[in-house]
Amino acid sequence: MTMNIEDVVDNYADHIYRAAYAYLGDTHEAEDVVSDVLMKYFSVCEDLDIDTSEHLKAWLLRTAINRCKDIRKSFRWKRTAALEDVHKTEFGWTEAELDVKRAVDNLPEKYRPIVYLYYYEEYKTEEIARILSLPKGTVVSRLKRARDRLRDVLSDYREE
Repeated sequence: MTMNIEDVVDNYADHIYRAAYAYLGDTHEAEDVVSDVLMKYFSVCEDLDIDTSEHLKAWLLRTAINRCKDIRKSFRWKRTAALEDVHKTEFGWTEAELDVKRAVDNLPEKYRPIVYLYYYEEYKTEEIARILSLPKGTVVSRLKRARDRLRDVLSDYREE
């Protein structure tokens, strides 16, 4: 299954961006990941054995997450203190949504992609295991631990 560039960009660029942003927390780096993943796809698309749009989406997201891991290992990646993202409120995010986003952003790196794929992309744990090349049990346990951490962090919010 090969799609033209416009269709791939229209259908998947936003998914790639959101996954990269969830992993890296940086808009510019996430945009670079989108470009890198799309360039890679179009350089190898003829050789790929992808037969469904879901398979293509999974391949693109897996490639994006791998690219994010490479960026985090690279010299140029500098871990900076999280700053309030004022621009988000311009897009109509509520304080509660910002609190959840901040809590997810503060999860350990091994939990964030799983939370993103499960809650934002609505993948099942089996699919996440395949995308991330992890055992299903690992995905399930990390998802539970992430939920527990989020529950602890966000419990203060519910009490207010």
